[in-house]
Amino acid sequence: MVENALLDDARFDPTQRELLQITWQMLEAIHNGSPDTYRRLCAPDLSCYEDVCTHRVDGVEFHLALIRQMAKNPDLKPVRFDILSPRIQVYGDTGIVTYTRLMTHDDGGTPRFSTFNETRVYVRTAGAWQMAHFHRSPA
Repeated sequence: MVENALLDDARFDPTQRELLQITWQMLEAIHNGSPDTYRRLCAPDLSCYEDVCTHRVDGVEFHLALIRQMAKNPDLKPVRFDILSPRIQVYGDTGIVTYTRLMTHDDGGTPRFSTFNETRVYVRTAGAWQMAHFHRSPA
């Protein structure tokens, strides 16, 4: 669950809190190797730009394969992740969540950190939010 400090932040309205919670669930699904949760939270025609590929990737299947691989290799999983400085913008049935993700890894007993700037774009269809696009780059 998202840290209470984020959810209780008075600057977020209920819709913004919902989008932040969905983003948290999405990241947990990635780190915990839960492709079913990830698929449920994504539009089937998901598109993205991220640091692992120099071209746009279309469709959710690419990411589901990565999530399944992560589930097989627990050493890839961070011991913790944090959403830093979230900003949530809502325009009707479109929500944009931007933040820096701080991941903490256990490197043989020594903490190792990695950070990424991320943008996640959600659309509300049939009353549910689904991620339609994201962009991730090293910070």
